[in-house]
Amino acid sequence: MVAECGTISTAAKRLARSQAAVSATISELEAALGVPIFLRKPAKGLVLTPTGETLVLEARSLLAHAEEFSSIAGAMGNALEGELSVACFVNLAPIVFARLVAEFGQRYPKIKVRMLIGNHEEVLQSMRSGASELAVTFDLAMPEQFRAITLAALPPLAVLPKNHRLAQAGKVSLHDLAAEPLVLMDLPHTREYFLSLFYSLNLEPRIEFRSNSFETVRTLVGNDLGYSLLNVVPKVGITYDGGEIVNIPLVEKLRPLHIALVSLRRITQRRVSRTFSDFTRGFFKTWRDEHGYFSESSST
Repeated sequence: MVAECGTISTAAKRLARSQAAVSATISELEAALGVPIFLRKPAKGLVLTPTGETLVLEARSLLAHAEEFSSIAGAMGNALEGELSVACFVNLAPIVFARLVAEFGQRYPKIKVRMLIGNHEEVLQSMRSGASELAVTFDLAMPEQFRAITLAALPPLAVLPKNHRLAQAGKVSLHDLAAEPLVLMDLPHTREYFLSLFYSLNLEPRIEFRSNSFETVRTLVGNDLGYSLLNVVPKVGITYDGGEIVNIPLVEKLRPLHIALVSLRRITQRRVSRTFSDFTRGFFKTWRDEHGYFSESSST
């Protein structure tokens, strides 16, 4: 509770205990473990030490396993039930994650999925902190502490206004677009990925607009303010304000983005987590077939 609240006073109120009792409990635990769990910072409250972060993560995992054991013991012979927290990269949430959660809920109505939507770094941080057990995100800059199972490989596509000179082409070359104004998808790691596509061809993009909003990028393109590159695209080519865009494959064989199911290596998955993982792999097989994507099977 103290790790979540950041201050002893706030934690004490939530726990209905005195500040002195909460402070004493922390001191006793640190003394018993022989390591500091928190750093005391004046005017900033308490901050977890690296050791404290690990201990909190392990404690949350143990509590989750204990809750699951209680549910299983109380419902032997009945349908699988429990609660699961899953994070998702913001651009994937409306394209595929909402449908995944809906279909999972139909199959396992007694498992409640709590969603956390954020950029790539926010998704990974939610797992480090124990706020999420699993994540559906891109495998960009994946630290060693995470295990990533590839679900689909998505090539980059050129996103053009409907009236663009190349809008009717079967494929377009990045060489033919590089001199035009670019609307860059500007999220951590995502922007580096898109820029690397140009650099791999010795091209320098002409960045005109930046946005961390998927739909804003599409809408800027729909208003003929530039072109963009995206890997995930909606089924319809209509933007929020009624503009029309087209998504066209690139001639160049450029590095795709991989949608991955991510978990922490050192945390043993609970039964509901394994169930969601198995369902997700089957779901994405069908999704790939529907959209013509492919999978580069891997686990890192």
